[in-house]
Amino acid sequence: MKFDTAYYESVIDQHQYEHLGLGTIDFALAGMSPGDLHTKWVCHTGAREFADAVSEGRPAIVTTGVGLGGPPHAGTLFQLLRAVKLQQCGLDVQIVLGDLDSYNARRTPLDAVRRLADQYEEFALGLGFDPGRGVLRRQEGETDVMATAFLLSRHLDDDDFQWAEEDLAGLYRNHGVFDHLNYGMKQATLLMAADFVHLLREGRHVLVSLGVDEHKYVALARRGAERWGLPADRLAGIYTKMIPGLGGLPKMSKSIPGSGIDGSMPAEDIRALLAADTDSAPPDDGSALLQMYACLPEVGQAEYDRASAARRAGDREWRVIREELVERLITLFSHWPK
Repeated sequence: MKFDTAYYESVIDQHQYEHLGLGTIDFALAGMSPGDLHTKWVCHTGAREFADAVSEGRPAIVTTGVGLGGPPHAGTLFQLLRAVKLQQCGLDVQIVLGDLDSYNARRTPLDAVRRLADQYEEFALGLGFDPGRGVLRRQEGETDVMATAFLLSRHLDDDDFQWAEEDLAGLYRNHGVFDHLNYGMKQATLLMAADFVHLLREGRHVLVSLGVDEHKYVALARRGAERWGLPADRLAGIYTKMIPGLGGLPKMSKSIPGSGIDGSMPAEDIRALLAADTDSAPPDDGSALLQMYACLPEVGQAEYDRASAARRAGDREWRVIREELVERLITLFSHWPK
């Protein structure tokens, strides 16, 4: 599978999602213009209604989560930075550390999961997330959300979970991460859906920020919420592009060694790997470096357009941007507790 323009258009057409792009979106969110949004997300479900709720002062929250399969790679880093950006824009934001997700779906020992959760909590705080203005939590010990998962399970069945497998399931099978959708993985998916639906039960409008390969998780939660009789139209999703992996892999993944750069790497290794990137992707599909640049909190439409034009021209400005990006990544990853 290749995460290129054709893939994104296929996902949007198949699932009737709306493009987040100039000329096709007529709303801003938390002070971010349509063009600014487009630098960090590619498509959405119901985000316009969420933006309306925010502008009207109705209870609203953004939620995202990260798996704890190992040290954070670039995709995880930028998922957290998007949460920080939205919080800085004044939105109520929740970050869920998927400790029980990794325990069930990846069979990671509980003591290892807890150590990783400690590290991820420190990492998120180091990146600038303010727990006094939002929620930074683990899944373990959240018995009210677990109760929501149990209640939600009545409205979902095995066919729903088979349908909701993420688009990279085949890739993970080929690399031996798992061989089939087992009971633990279904439990992890159920709890993830409950992380979203529980906020809905509290009477809020909810916006879930995930990678586009995980778009079916939001659809699964909406499906269960609707069958339950909850206002599923208040549960929205907004989806990011995938940062291409190294060695020809479609995505940087914590579960696939060698697919990307991560927080455990020495600075010199990160510099060497990114310096070796040939940056040969077609202009329309972007590049790993350009996509990472777009994800920086300070980068909006104007900065992205300038960098994209410099990359197409192959001039000195793009080389300077590349060098500055590499050093910025090293600084950001330095917050990961070694």
